[in-house]
Amino acid sequence: MEPRLYGSDTDPEALQAARRNLGAAGVERWVKLEQADVLERAAPEPSGVMVANPPYGERIGSPDELAAFYPKLGDALKKKFAGWNCFFFTADQRMAKLIRLQPSRRTPLWNGAIECRLYEFRIVSGSNRG
Repeated sequence: MEPRLYGSDTDPEALQAARRNLGAAGVERWVKLEQADVLERAAPEPSGVMVANPPYGERIGSPDELAAFYPKLGDALKKKFAGWNCFFFTADQRMAKLIRLQPSRRTPLWNGAIECRLYEFRIVSGSNRG
């Protein structure tokens, strides 16, 4: 069975760059790309793994914009991505609190000189509280 891989972004230029990179790697036939907003899109499969690098204020997004975005992201994940394990790479140490989901894992990483975290969120239907 061939892998089912999906990618999306709201920025058409980012999608063009992704298409070029997938083509250069020779894997474009395995990845379906679409222009979509993670806050509005439905999950492409009933379960899966999401890996994302949301804005964290270095190049895109002010602290106030991110403080408004992260709770919306948490709500969208709960409503549309139950059954998924979602990994987010960010330098914004506020993300885990602002997204209003409990990370199952926090892995310290570096993006050059920028201290970052890879957060894993296991998205479940209903409440994750014991």
